[in-house]
Amino acid sequence: MPTNNRAVSWRLISWMKIRGRRFPALKRGNTKSCHRLNRGFSLIELMVVLTIVGILVRIGISTYSSAITSSNISSESNALWGDLQYAHSQSIKQGLTVTLCAANTSGNAPYTCSGSSTTWSSGWVTYTGSYTTTSGAVTQALLLRVQQPLLSSYTMKSTSTNALSSISFNSFGFSTIRGSVTVSPPSTSSVSSKTVCISAVGSLQIVLGGDSACP
Repeated sequence: MPTNNRAVSWRLISWMKIRGRRFPALKRGNTKSCHRLNRGFSLIELMVVLTIVGILVRIGISTYSSAITSSNISSESNALWGDLQYAHSQSIKQGLTVTLCAANTSGNAPYTCSGSSTTWSSGWVTYTGSYTTTSGAVTQALLLRVQQPLLSSYTMKSTSTNALSSISFNSFGFSTIRGSVTVSPPSTSSVSSKTVCISAVGSLQIVLGGDSACP
């Protein structure tokens, strides 16, 4: 029996030595590996990660804001261009003079053309014939289309040499004067303006930039 016990003891000691070599972290006093696995992130590493995330978020927000502004600029300039195209085609179809004029359309009809004002941000109306009545407003019988005001932070203004408060097309589809109307973003935006150009022969075009970009 003593011989057998001694043999078992040596086998147990040999097994523990083998286990100790394979798994040094299990040895008594060898806690360095455990601490290395459980230490986590340092404060500096966390600050670096947060800084990178902040930069990426700022770039994403700026890009998204510019895309929205550019979309609004395109939408407003396309609205004016579309109504001018409509007025041009109706003047030829009906054999009458068709006019767009800047007007405050935030309220209810009848609407009054703004006269000498070259700002189109408050809206505009499309009508046939002459708008002059006893009240100075466009009558419902002459009114073809009404465009609502722009978003408050955007501006639409004619800055061409011939500043336009109204645009008319005669029965042949010719415009009475050459000019342009520019849609501009908020002053804090870096997005470019867009301009609707009107030639004397009635051709219409949207260009990037101000009146100087018109052909």
